[in-house]
Amino acid sequence: MRNLIGPLFLLVSCLLFSVTGTLQQLAPEGHTPVVITEVRMLLGSLTILAWCLLNHRLPSNWSAVPWKPMLIAVASVLLYQLLFFYSVAEVGVAVGSVVAIATTPLWAAVVAFLLFKKKPSKFWVFATVLAIAGVFLINFGGGLQAQSVDWKLLLPVAAGLCYGVEIIAVGKVVEKLNPETTMLLEMGLVAVLLLPVTFFFPTKWIFTTGGILVSLGLGVVTAGIAYPCFTYGIKYTSPVVASTLALTEPLMAAALGIFFLHENLSISMGLGMLSLMASVIVLIFEEPNNHS
Repeated sequence: MRNLIGPLFLLVSCLLFSVTGTLQQLAPEGHTPVVITEVRMLLGSLTILAWCLLNHRLPSNWSAVPWKPMLIAVASVLLYQLLFFYSVAEVGVAVGSVVAIATTPLWAAVVAFLLFKKKPSKFWVFATVLAIAGVFLINFGGGLQAQSVDWKLLLPVAAGLCYGVEIIAVGKVVEKLNPETTMLLEMGLVAVLLLPVTFFFPTKWIFTTGGILVSLGLGVVTAGIAYPCFTYGIKYTSPVVASTLALTEPLMAAALGIFFLHENLSISMGLGMLSLMASVIVLIFEEPNNHS
């Protein structure tokens, strides 16, 4: 039973992450990706701050913060949030979530090669071919609501790149700080940086009943609760199990988009999403070789 605690926390975090795009689509009229990002990061950081205070997880020596990778992580997660929320608005929850999440490990491998000369494996090459094929199938399949996806599909692809960079940067930060403090600083700094910009966008929707519920869902549930669950779960879960459980996020997000939000997908787009998911599964089979 003890061995199941880590995977259970990881599964919970992935399920909570999966509702992010759906919550954005349920936000009242007037919402924008910029304000959505600010709300999520601000409430998320405040939630984690409260959690850290209750559990005495704040560091006593703030000079130990590795600011270079931290600032890279902050910039990356800021861009990721904006690109992801814009992609959901343009191509839908199902496509936006699957493309962004499925391309993340591929981009992470590219960044690792450029920075650390870590050569990608044959598994990565095969996974990349599947991912590219998936993106083309989605593009040629036509967009949601009879619109062409075309360039809009670059939004979740770029989001995947930013997420890949963030993962590598955060990996360097947690060598010096505990995961909770890392997430607190990352989200808190994003909220501070983005706050002045939000004054140029509508914010009245936040103070409606629907706006308050969506804001609490985004900030407290998908950030403040999900991130600590994720960091705890990943610490006590093997890479193979963690990679497999991570598939629940895009699958759940796609299911919510199709069955709850009634997003229309062509056969070609469905095949493209399956191809992207297959690329992630290929990378899972690579894990035993990397940790043998």
